[in-house]
Amino acid sequence: MAKVLRVLVFIILALSVVSLFFAIKLFEKRELLTKRNSLMEETFIKLSKTLEASDAAEVAAPVVQKDISEVTDRELANPERDSVLASYPIRLEQQNLPTLDFGSTDKRMQLRSYFVVDAEGKYVLDPVDNKPDTKGPGSMQELMDQLFERAKTQQAVLNTTRGELSKMREQFSSSIDEINKLKIDGRTTKVELKGEKEKVVTLTEEKTELEGRVTRLTAEKRELAAELADSKNEVEKLNEDLVTIQEDLAKVRQAFEEMKERYVGKRTPAAGQQDAVAVTALSAGDKGQIIEANDELKFVIINFSDETMSEMLGEERQNQLPQLEMNIRRPGRQSAAGEFVTRIKLRQAVRGKNLVVADILNDWQQAPVEKGDVVFF
Repeated sequence: MAKVLRVLVFIILALSVVSLFFAIKLFEKRELLTKRNSLMEETFIKLSKTLEASDAAEVAAPVVQKDISEVTDRELANPERDSVLASYPIRLEQQNLPTLDFGSTDKRMQLRSYFVVDAEGKYVLDPVDNKPDTKGPGSMQELMDQLFERAKTQQAVLNTTRGELSKMREQFSSSIDEINKLKIDGRTTKVELKGEKEKVVTLTEEKTELEGRVTRLTAEKRELAAELADSKNEVEKLNEDLVTIQEDLAKVRQAFEEMKERYVGKRTPAAGQQDAVAVTALSAGDKGQIIEANDELKFVIINFSDETMSEMLGEERQNQLPQLEMNIRRPGRQSAAGEFVTRIKLRQAVRGKNLVVADILNDWQQAPVEKGDVVFF
């Protein structure tokens, strides 16, 4: 009996050692499971905070209208427009939406509850198999299902966002192409505008120059008009003087005709012969100019200067005309005698004028006397 008890004691001792071994191993597994569950719980809580708790509220998209009318040189008061954001889901742009939060004490306890329990802490049995229920309110599965549903919803939102990004990329690419085309047209227009500006600058300079010329010509025109008016006045005066001279010339001719009739048939007095009038001495130099000459009748009409008339007739012109002989020359005349043309002898003066009638002396004549010849002494 003692041997049997001894054997039993050894067997129990061996089983105790084996139980202790398994207990130690199970404790290690328990620690592993506890730490794994704790890590999964914390990771589950962190993961829940990355998922939005609900969808973003619907918000009306802003009105953005694009001008789609063709670009022409015609001004459009109401160009055709297209709303580019009419179907754009603006709610996708909402940020910082509330996320799931499983970090509270109740949620943590629910994450640790694999089975559904009632208010008294007892397991709720599944009516089908009459075993503890693992699905439903208050269980870990409820939170996991909620997390999964929000993940699917957020994935759908992400896919929608990607689709909208694709549409926006197409619109953006189309706008870029349109902008590039407009920039090409704009560069061409700028080149044309630059050319036109250069033309405008050139035309402006020409306009300024022409305006300056117009101003100068206007001033010259005024001066010419003033000179023309003065010339007209001088012409009128000269015409008056011409009429007077013509009248005097007619009188002189008439007197000459009378004198010619009186002296017809008589010889010209010899050089040096003195008349009844005493001859006075004159200073040397040019005295006057021929204004009329008749080579056939051998007489000339001389227009003397005021000084010469005063020298011959006195300051008051009270004396008789001296019967002096004078010389005639033609400036620029080329001949053996040089500028000398002939000699003349004074015959009669016109009262009140500087005009004197003189005879041409044939013996001295080198060429016919012409209007404009100079009389000198």
